[in-house]
Amino acid sequence: MKVSALSNYLFGSLIAVSFLSCPGAVAQGLPVTQVWLAEIESGVPGEPRLISAASGYNNQPMFSADGKEIFFTAEQVDGQTDIARFNIDSDDLWLVNRSPESEYSPTPIPGRNAVSVIRVELPDQIQRLWSLSLSEDKAELLIPNVEPVGYHSWIDQQSVAVFILGDSFTLHRATVGDQPSIQLADHIGRTIRKHPKSGETLFVSKITEPWSISSIDTVTGKQTKVMSLYPETEDFEVDPSGQFWMGYGSKLYRSSNSNNRWELAGDLREFGIDNITRLAVSPDGNRIAIVASP
Repeated sequence: MKVSALSNYLFGSLIAVSFLSCPGAVAQGLPVTQVWLAEIESGVPGEPRLISAASGYNNQPMFSADGKEIFFTAEQVDGQTDIARFNIDSDDLWLVNRSPESEYSPTPIPGRNAVSVIRVELPDQIQRLWSLSLSEDKAELLIPNVEPVGYHSWIDQQSVAVFILGDSFTLHRATVGDQPSIQLADHIGRTIRKHPKSGETLFVSKITEPWSISSIDTVTGKQTKVMSLYPETEDFEVDPSGQFWMGYGSKLYRSSNSNNRWELAGDLREFGIDNITRLAVSPDGNRIAIVASP
């Protein structure tokens, strides 16, 4: 489903029916959020442009491996969510899929022409990790015995770090196929990333306050605190140089070269952007996708 211009990209008046970060993902309204894109020059973001619909839940952006496209979760007129695909050069925007189920958290799969997603399956609302092909109308269940999955980040072509919903949110290592997952950490936040240099998995630890970005070796289980986050913040990004990004209110912060403090990178309030949450930085470090409330 392709739309050639953003001005024609309309999902209509939206009715929210679920929210992924709650156990069971049932019956809570999705927040109204939008996705913005800005160029980064010398560590400073420029004027952002809106790339998503002007209403409804548009969230969880992730760049393609070549940095030419952005995938994100987009709410539809019937309240479900599908995966949108935005071409940065042409401004073309279309849906990767249109299915009866809702999908969240699109993430390029290493070595495949596909994105992995969390699918809320019908009729039982089970949340498991699926792949959606980018070249054909094909979906595949990747890890049938691990659920309920909330978020994820690939470790390599076969292994993935997953956020498991429950009384306490936990970080697990899972492998494509029928094997059970292995728990790595407890009391975690929703952001999971792979460090571009060390290869370790990065996540938000909520064991103590303030919450912090931590790294973990998914083989040995060794954990290391990286740096603290601002109060109640559980979204961050790491750029190709290994520096971290965080949003707080209308402001974007970037870590210092030594990753021991946060430095203001820009204030986006003048562009009507506030309540910044999720972020994604392109593989070359030259662009940043920003999720915020309108």
